[in-house]
Amino acid sequence: MKFASKILPFLIMAMLLALPGFAQTGMIEGKVLDKDGKPVANADITIDRMDLAGQFKVKSDRNGMFRASVPTAPYKVTLTVNGAVVDFINGLRVGSGEAAKADFDAREAANRSRAGDENLSSEERAKRDADKQKNDAVKVAFDAGVAALAAKNYEEATKQFQTAATADPSKDIIWGNLGMALSGAKKYDEAAAAYQKAIELKPAGSYYNNLGLAYGNANKMDQAIAAMQKSAELDPAGAAQAYYNLGALMSNKGKIKEAVDSFKKATEYDPNNADAYYQLGISLMGSAATMKDSVPMFEKVIALNPTGPNAAVAKQMIDAVKAMK
Repeated sequence: MKFASKILPFLIMAMLLALPGFAQTGMIEGKVLDKDGKPVANADITIDRMDLAGQFKVKSDRNGMFRASVPTAPYKVTLTVNGAVVDFINGLRVGSGEAAKADFDAREAANRSRAGDENLSSEERAKRDADKQKNDAVKVAFDAGVAALAAKNYEEATKQFQTAATADPSKDIIWGNLGMALSGAKKYDEAAAAYQKAIELKPAGSYYNNLGLAYGNANKMDQAIAAMQKSAELDPAGAAQAYYNLGALMSNKGKIKEAVDSFKKATEYDPNNADAYYQLGISLMGSAATMKDSVPMFEKVIALNPTGPNAAVAKQMIDAVKAMK
């Protein structure tokens, strides 16, 4: 068992769901036109994820065109020209392999603005302005939270997301990011409560995945299992990642049999995932009774990714098991 003990420990990150090996991607593309219908070159396009923290930035070309490859998710797309926000599109959903359109036409934006003002009463204008002021305050706090989260300043991120959640408790994305900040600060019970709030508003697989991680780190394994299973049920495309995460939790808690079962599930959902086979092999090495079963798993790692980071260790483990015979 001296071989396994050197390799078994590994870190579980709160954002494991977003690992590139499991990402589904699509495209956002569009065209920017000015008030005369002419292309706008060098305009700034900011693309913000609405389910998890994440931002992408591109510029329009000389024909006013822009394009960005992004993970599948809902997005807010904001157009900025000469440093000023001109227009935005909220809730643009990108599917796997799809190209979502995000066209900006200054003529249409001007028409929407004029029509809105003409049809509003003074009371409605006042409400609109108050709502805008509130939304602006929420955005400032949310953006500050995202920046702090990216910098791993979890206490500051928690503070900013709590401010945003107090101002507008109806946004699942705020609660979801608050959960990530609290998890980063190792306040796992509070993180679980935040994810539950997000789930009440939007029962997404990604929230259940992160809820499972929070429960697991809080040593509430029954709840972690239930949350990961729900994540896999709601998001079949991410099921392999959910079971991989569950296997990592079980392994770190010393529950080797449960880890083996979880990593096996991950390989069933994604038969081409070398990492899952590797961790399955490591888990099988945890018992003399199953050690020989690790060899086909390590062989799979090498076959799938012969130059990958785990290939050399996989070969060493195969040699070690065979030497014991």
